[in-house]
Amino acid sequence: MAITFKRREKESTRVLTLSRPKKLNCITLPMVRRLCDLYESWETSNEVKLIILKGAGRAFCAGGDLRLFYKHGKQDDGLCPKVVYRKFWLDVHLHTYKKPMVALLHGLVMGGGAGLMIPCRFKIATEETVSGSNIVHLF
Repeated sequence: MAITFKRREKESTRVLTLSRPKKLNCITLPMVRRLCDLYESWETSNEVKLIILKGAGRAFCAGGDLRLFYKHGKQDDGLCPKVVYRKFWLDVHLHTYKKPMVALLHGLVMGGGAGLMIPCRFKIATEETVSGSNIVHLF
């Protein structure tokens, strides 16, 4: 599974980890679906008070998986629009999210990764963090 989460036993904190370190945590449709499911279930839960989002390996998230877009774009099987629609839906939903979110940033934070980071109330970045997106103005 490319998304893992931990529940802190004595705390009401959920820690989400993007877990495709060999692919710089590039986003796929299963990852987007999992994120949507988790965020939606936690939004109405009284047990969850804080969500922390981080990436495994040397990058937070390098954006969408371009190999997936290339492969499925050539096949014209309709997967690419599904991924983009669902990811943009998630980004909009996170901008209206009621619970505080923290993004722990390191390495690359690009495209879809920036879309996950921007709505977080708190962002903690290392000195080596590089962020950008061709869709939004970050600062």
